[in-house]
Amino acid sequence: MSVGTTVKWVGRNARDRAEVVGHQLKDRALEKRLERSHDEAERLRRENDMLRDEVTESRTEHKKMFDLLDRRLDVLEDVEVEKKKKSHKGRWFLFLITLGGGAYAWMRMRATGSGPGEWSGTTTYPTATETSA
Repeated sequence: MSVGTTVKWVGRNARDRAEVVGHQLKDRALEKRLERSHDEAERLRRENDMLRDEVTESRTEHKKMFDLLDRRLDVLEDVEVEKKKKSHKGRWFLFLITLGGGAYAWMRMRATGSGPGEWSGTTTYPTATETSA
């Protein structure tokens, strides 16, 4: 329904003006909506650009962090290689203890022998009654 059909008791000239005013109001409302949507689009573009910049910065920061971690891991791998080149003092000590224990066991076995070429040691010690006599 247009303004011209609802207002019948007013003259034709007034109806035409009323229609023009109605169209102008609609046009203004439409322009305001367009302006608001344009402003919103600009705000969203700025926000999008800002977020894109932040993502780019964070990617470069992450890349820097990964590079630093890679460098640190390379340094640690070099240190581990140097640790592998150290001497095995614990193994040498264990070997010497084993060798000493074997020599001690061999001497104990030879000390109780009774045949020719074997050591003749006695395992009996004099008692108190034998020393007093």
